[in-house]
Amino acid sequence: MRKQRYVAILSIFARGLAMGIAEIVPGISGSTIALITGIYSRMINALASFSAASMMLLFREGWRPFYERHDVGFLLVLLVGMAFSYWVLANVIADLLETRPLYVWGFFFGLVAGAVMQIGSSIAWQALTIVTGIFGFLVGASFAFLPAQATEPWLPLVFVGGVLAVSAWMLPGVSGSLVLLLLGLYGPMLAALTSLNLIVLSTFVLGLLVGVVAFVRLIQHLLQQYRDGMLGLLTGLMAGSLMVLWPWRISTDLLWPTDYSTDPQWVGVTSLIVLGMATVFLLGFASRRVD
Repeated sequence: MRKQRYVAILSIFARGLAMGIAEIVPGISGSTIALITGIYSRMINALASFSAASMMLLFREGWRPFYERHDVGFLLVLLVGMAFSYWVLANVIADLLETRPLYVWGFFFGLVAGAVMQIGSSIAWQALTIVTGIFGFLVGASFAFLPAQATEPWLPLVFVGGVLAVSAWMLPGVSGSLVLLLLGLYGPMLAALTSLNLIVLSTFVLGLLVGVVAFVRLIQHLLQQYRDGMLGLLTGLMAGSLMVLWPWRISTDLLWPTDYSTDPQWVGVTSLIVLGMATVFLLGFASRRVD
């Protein structure tokens, strides 16, 4: 029994690691990892179980009923796994964005392109062609033409970014990091994480908490009642956001590799695009092995 418990804890921790890796790069969503590894429903239900009555339960009945009702152990192990990924990879990603940006964006582009095909193929085609899919595409594409944010982030925008990022994190298909990228906050937040800027990080965490409280039940309801429409919207948003992730660009100008002003490194970048797509397809294959 104890051995089985340890194996279960390690399994959840490993999935948290994978979700953290997914979220630290603006590619595939951490919730997509949760979905294909079989823990998505448990995660959303655990988050949605918290309410104003939770504190009353804790004070009246004690820690154990509170712990069991809200699946606290599961959430803590998942959170530790994600936090460990952030701690290990934040500096690596920041360094690669400085030294090998084309390669990084190529891999991100492949991840999102693969996720578009993977998730889009799992829903009714009507959800991709009617209002939800088309609207999502237009919204995602529009962010490609927004100017970049300043290096020092504006705290109200950081708070809003936290709210939107955690909302995206709870949805299969769109990563919280992609939302930060679209808002121009990805680089500044990565810098705040690596430098431990507590003011910026605290503001962001406050936004995360508000986002969970405000939207988890709505997301739970929408995905239960309107799954194809929601996933169609998310697939369209991801498809449009490919314009944001296009490696060969200068400011808001999207370029062919042959028109790029410096070495386009197109062989390496194209290889990483393929690798990113293959990574998503392998995850999809693994999902069919999940009980």
